[in-house]
Amino acid sequence: TIPSTSQDVKFRPFVVKDEKALMLAMQSENESTMVNTLRDLIKSCVEEDIAVDRLATFDLEYIFAQMRGKSVGEKVELIGKCDNEEAGCVDNPKAQVKLQIDITQIPVTFPEGHNKRIDLWGDVGVVMKYPTIETMMKYQGMVAEDADPDKVFEIVMDSMETIYEGDELHYIKDQTLEEVNEFINNLTSEQFLKVREFFETIPKMTKTIEYTCPNCGREHKKTLEGLQSFFG
Repeated sequence: TIPSTSQDVKFRPFVVKDEKALMLAMQSENESTMVNTLRDLIKSCVEEDIAVDRLATFDLEYIFAQMRGKSVGEKVELIGKCDNEEAGCVDNPKAQVKLQIDITQIPVTFPEGHNKRIDLWGDVGVVMKYPTIETMMKYQGMVAEDADPDKVFEIVMDSMETIYEGDELHYIKDQTLEEVNEFINNLTSEQFLKVREFFETIPKMTKTIEYTCPNCGREHKKTLEGLQSFFG
């Protein structure tokens, strides 16, 4: 089930050429190569006709996790490490725990209060759409306070679907770049912060793991977010 749309789809397992493409993409350590391989793989394996390029990043991550689980194996092994310097646990193999996680059971978490509809003032607001992988690649680091304002505005415009004024809707695709840019430029800092919070709270594949250091006995509780956390 695609998280953002609740659409049910069927997929075929990986074949050898798919696994080879994944291995080559990972070895390249090139983000664009890995993203394009992931997208092509989902297009090839999902039997239904879905607009892969328009799916949210967390949709693609979730779909890949399901395909990988049924094709290669549902369990992935992670190493839980301890950061207790006083007990000599840092980088100590004796202070590491092997953890097994079923990647097909990792949920996409929608943070409390997260909403695609953002009220700005009076009866005026915007409806956002979830960024695609390409948009998120441009968005990397844009939450930082010292981010390039032009890049931030570009990402915001890419992710706006409509501007509403009461019951009246203005679709962004029907507006000129100048009109949208003027709308954003005239937002107050407080109003623009609401828009940025949409990006900061975008749903993610999330799982909290707990383990005990076998060397010092310290309890650990860590939250893993995003697909890369489960294969790192």
